[in-house]
Amino acid sequence: MNDSAHERAAWERHPNITGPASTLLAIHDQFRAASRRIAVLINRELPDIGWVRRAYQPLAITLHHHHHAEEEMLFPMMLERTGTAPEQLVRDHQVLTDAIAAVEGALSEADVIRARGTITSFDEILVEHLAREEALVIPVLLEMTAGEAWALLHG
Repeated sequence: MNDSAHERAAWERHPNITGPASTLLAIHDQFRAASRRIAVLINRELPDIGWVRRAYQPLAITLHHHHHAEEEMLFPMMLERTGTAPEQLVRDHQVLTDAIAAVEGALSEADVIRARGTITSFDEILVEHLAREEALVIPVLLEMTAGEAWALLHG
């Protein structure tokens, strides 16, 4: 097992894993799976660019909503609990927004070669961001019971 797998296993054994910590991990796992699916679709020998676009759109929309929710609820809670704003995560969100736009542009132009490159880049950026965010946020969420964490997130 690598370090991140050990870390994840430790989080999943923590008594406070229920609630926001497990919810965030589950959502992030779904983003990883959706991104991998898009990569598989675009890397077929003869990809159906319309199908890829239709499969990608829900992921892009959900990521935008997820980032907004994090910036409105999760990141202020992080600042309150740690005294430090997660500025890198906010910057990551902008980089992801740009990567999403690049994929959407390539898909709307039906440019398979460009789409393959932008989707690969998007996936790398997404996976790195999710890992960085989990490493910062999950330990803070685990310091609280699920009820305490939900109460802070909902203000």
